[in-house]
Amino acid sequence: MWIIFSFLSSVFAALMAIFTKIGLKSINPILGLSLRTFIVSIFCIVSIIINKSYKEIPKLNNVSLLWIFLTSIVTFLTWLFYYLALSKGEVHKTLAIDKLSIVLTVIISVIFLHEKISIYGIIGILFLVIGGLMVALF
Repeated sequence: MWIIFSFLSSVFAALMAIFTKIGLKSINPILGLSLRTFIVSIFCIVSIIINKSYKEIPKLNNVSLLWIFLTSIVTFLTWLFYYLALSKGEVHKTLAIDKLSIVLTVIISVIFLHEKISIYGIIGILFLVIGGLMVALF
């Protein structure tokens, strides 16, 4: 099931990049990001209500809250620089560099989460780096 969810995520991420680029033509990227975040927050709150996950709030512990807080900071920074980049650059070049985050994620997950990567995975990562740089620079 995770493969289907991952594929759907990639489809919506592609649409999001295109919609963002079009939407940023006439507004400041930081305002665009703020409006997007507000609207996404509404959808999140509705989702929490629909699936009744609000019942889990009392069970939250400090460690979970700390990691959620940290992910909120890096999410904001990710989207801030993403919107700034899209407002200035071409979508396909911006996204080619943005998706190099896959490479960084693999490296960090191997080092800190002790995940295993096969030789084929390493070769795939090298192709991602080469391909991403080729799309972005040429």
